[in-house]
Amino acid sequence: MDDDQSMWEDRYASGAPSPDGPLPHPEVAALLDRAAGERAGGPPTALDLGAGSGRHTLALASAGYDPTAVDFSPSAVRTINDALAEHDLPGRALIADLRTWAPEQEQRSGPDVVPPRFDLIVAAYVQVDLSLLRRAAEWLVPGGRLLWITHAPASVVGPPPTVPRPTVQETVAVLEGKGLDLLRAEQVRTGETALDVVVEAVRPR
Repeated sequence: MDDDQSMWEDRYASGAPSPDGPLPHPEVAALLDRAAGERAGGPPTALDLGAGSGRHTLALASAGYDPTAVDFSPSAVRTINDALAEHDLPGRALIADLRTWAPEQEQRSGPDVVPPRFDLIVAAYVQVDLSLLRRAAEWLVPGGRLLWITHAPASVVGPPPTVPRPTVQETVAVLEGKGLDLLRAEQVRTGETALDVVVEAVRPR
């Protein structure tokens, strides 16, 4: 682990509350509300990138998705798996470095199987560069949706200067040529001093 990863692992291992709180990001909650009437058939698959303590994984599972959570922190992954089991919810969490991880790397079976493609991918405040977004665009099924949220460059709230803060334009540019329909690309104020970049896209059926 690098220094930033060690800091997060220490935080999760200590049981300290998440700096983002226990509830899903308002954009994630709104998306789940909108998508509630769109599903048909079996449980849709979801991927929570940089899942942390699992606030979005649990929201996805509670909303009827079969989620896969990915985080580099063993303590965070253990917390998520324990919470899913405690609430008898579907899903699994796994330890991986998102700078290099891909779903195809997972060799799992039974309830722990990791699908190669997903109906919904959520990434909120993942502290890696935009190469992850470019790869994630390839992990959507036809009709699948991607929601990417980062701290905007002008946001007072956010990570230290060592963590990239791409603009809306820089974020959208990464998705060019990926065959997605862009639904939203904007800055959204989520607090008095918090400003987020929100990008939502869908793979055409």
